[in-house]
Amino acid sequence: MSDDDSMKRLEAPASIYLLAEHLDAALAAGEDLTGVLFIWPGAAPREPEKIAELREGQRSAIERIRTFELALISRVLKGREWAEEVAESEERFALMARLYLGGTAVLLDAVEECADVSAADFDAGSDLLAYVRSRGMIPADAPALSDTTPLVAGEDFLVARRIPLGPLLDLAAMFLDTLEAEYELFFRYDDSGSFGLPASHLL
Repeated sequence: MSDDDSMKRLEAPASIYLLAEHLDAALAAGEDLTGVLFIWPGAAPREPEKIAELREGQRSAIERIRTFELALISRVLKGREWAEEVAESEERFALMARLYLGGTAVLLDAVEECADVSAADFDAGSDLLAYVRSRGMIPADAPALSDTTPLVAGEDFLVARRIPLGPLLDLAAMFLDTLEAEYELFFRYDDSGSFGLPASHLL
């Protein structure tokens, strides 16, 4: 690719850059979300101190999962705002933008619910149990959270109780790939540690 071609690929509207930023951040939040894992080693504890340690570990893991879930929702919804603009102004991305908008519309109803922190502090065990149950982390009819159940958000994790994590991240990744196929959206580094961009773009 010539320098002129490289320069041309770098010329993207601001809306494209901002959309790509939110999509990339959503994917990062999703990766962080699936990276949380809590497993109690060995058999279920019987001593009070160990039981308290187990409960604290479960609580901490779920709080981290919820934090990353909220970050993911926030980025997806901000991405929707720019996707709407891109759908109207960039015809070649209109179909993908509308697919993204349609696939994430269900999260709009979750904004008020997720902003309600009245039950988010997990002051009672029932709150923590309700959260993991509503996200599909344990069976819906599970009477309690088992002491030895691994706590992890997989592809079937229900973001905001509405949409599986796997398909949501696939949609964001597909949209980002579509944008990157047309534009060079992110700074790249070569092996020497310097920017892989024309000198004029580093001033």
